[in-house]
Amino acid sequence: MRLHEGGNVFKNPDGQPATGRINLADVAPTIAWLDDLLPGLELGNNMLGSTGLKPTSGDLDLAVDLNRFSKEQVAAALEQWARANKLDPKDYVRKTGTSVHFRTPIGGDPGRGYVQTDLMFFDKPDFTKFYYRQDADTEYKGMTRAVLLNSIAKTLGMKIHQNIGLVKRDNNELVTDDPNEIARMLLNSSANANSLGSVEKIMAALKNDPQRDAKVGEFLDYMSKQGTPYQESIEESDVNFLAKLRDRIVNQGMMVIVEDQTLVQEAEARIPHLEDLVFDMGARGIEAAQQVVSQAAKDTAGSTTIKWDGKPAIIFGRRPDGQFVLTDKSGFTAKGYDGQATSPEQLAGIMQMRGGERGELIQMYTDLWPKLEAAVPGNLRGFIQGDLLYSQPVIPDNGVFEFQPNTIRYRIPVNSAMGKQIAGTSAGVAVHTFYQDANSPAQALRSRPLQPVDGLFVGYPGIQNVKNLKPNQAQMKKLQATAAKHGADIARFLNPSELRSRQITDLPALMKKFVNSRITTGFDNLAQDFPAWVETQTTPRKFANLATWINENKKGYAAVWAAWLALSDVKLDLLNQLNQQAPGQEGFVVATPAGRVKLVSRLDFSAANRLRNP
Repeated sequence: MRLHEGGNVFKNPDGQPATGRINLADVAPTIAWLDDLLPGLELGNNMLGSTGLKPTSGDLDLAVDLNRFSKEQVAAALEQWARANKLDPKDYVRKTGTSVHFRTPIGGDPGRGYVQTDLMFFDKPDFTKFYYRQDADTEYKGMTRAVLLNSIAKTLGMKIHQNIGLVKRDNNELVTDDPNEIARMLLNSSANANSLGSVEKIMAALKNDPQRDAKVGEFLDYMSKQGTPYQESIEESDVNFLAKLRDRIVNQGMMVIVEDQTLVQEAEARIPHLEDLVFDMGARGIEAAQQVVSQAAKDTAGSTTIKWDGKPAIIFGRRPDGQFVLTDKSGFTAKGYDGQATSPEQLAGIMQMRGGERGELIQMYTDLWPKLEAAVPGNLRGFIQGDLLYSQPVIPDNGVFEFQPNTIRYRIPVNSAMGKQIAGTSAGVAVHTFYQDANSPAQALRSRPLQPVDGLFVGYPGIQNVKNLKPNQAQMKKLQATAAKHGADIARFLNPSELRSRQITDLPALMKKFVNSRITTGFDNLAQDFPAWVETQTTPRKFANLATWINENKKGYAAVWAAWLALSDVKLDLLNQLNQQAPGQEGFVVATPAGRVKLVSRLDFSAANRLRNP
């Protein structure tokens, strides 16, 4: 699913957005026209987010008091306008989640084009306006401001709920929904709602606060994890700042290196490629990879599973009190705000807070919510991660159900066992991972915990009857010979303490980034080409350190690439055999007691994925 900037609920026959951006000068006349069309809503006083502040807007976000007007009333009035103008209402009015969307003529004149208006219904529109709206001159998104507000509130045992107000963290009891009172509680006795108008203002108000470090701790951590650490003052040159930022991004992409025989831990739920274990763990990675291959070959415990290629990723389940939750990966582990939505309305608010146009995504979650909630047994405690396969009915064509959620195009025979499960459904989800809670490690989903629900297809990861897999013995012997002869050289070349002392701790991450850059051109001459490539990715000082280290460890450097290539060949051979048993898949995952590893063809799937998602 590709989301366009600005409104995109309405499409032309060719699939392109039927609405565009609106200039600031046109916002007031357009909203005034809407106020005449919908008397009593007072939309001019209920603008949300950046509406009416920025030079242009992708849509008009407007709040409506749910206690005075219902979605059905407003939608009916807009549909009546469409019919009165001999227009098809479905081309101009849509309802999703907490919103009614209206394809609005700019200034009331269709000749000037259309903008999408999102009329969002809230119990407390005045508080919602405060929560979503911020100063026009801020450099930060509304989500960033919300994280900062909640970081401060957490130190006081509270949190801010976008539709309620400032509440106690332990029981959601309302403390206050008065923005001026919230400002005084979070900042100081002289603060008011205006003091909370932007990240910049909030941080300035906390400058001399003795609890400042505690109050902004989660916010600073959040910003660092986003790859854009908060800068209170930029005294460095732009070149130095960008260089540090680039190095930080590179470092964050690095998998965690462990000091024992366990596999590398999954960083941010990313499952490592088999061949990358040599980057992550050095010589021990070769041994770990051999164990994975051995387990995949015998697979007596059903540990080899399909890696579905769905999009987007979703997480759903039940909290300890049994309350149902549906969110995405960012919301599930969110710091500084409550991202584990317990209602479609809360989830819509979270999505809208992140900025950009998310109407299609909100609609997808709204439609999916009742099906997934019904599928999760009432006694289940914990959360399941999956990927969306389709969110509309799949119509059979020439005897197959065909759908393409991301890169892989699935063609499931109607008469197959899976095809019979897909028939008559309007949504499909592939599930694969279980979490006890947001702080627990990911576990491979080994059972089928969900209840059957009409209209929902659930794809489980299991592949039936894996048998007769025969690892490529020539490459396995080459791998074993490399480990036996150069294991010590590899261990030294990738030794974490040595890399730290040389200020090149991101060397393994750079090597992985390099191979990913070659997925469209192939993996010939990797050892020869890496130095020239890495020179373009680092500062001159770091490149000099890298070049010196490679020159001092030529055997270890060459052996790492030899082991990586041998493992890649072993993986591709296993993939070919697995594809004979379960054709058309993105790849497979092998679960071991120490972690999970994926078997995916980088030159096929990854290259196609890059072309689709540049």
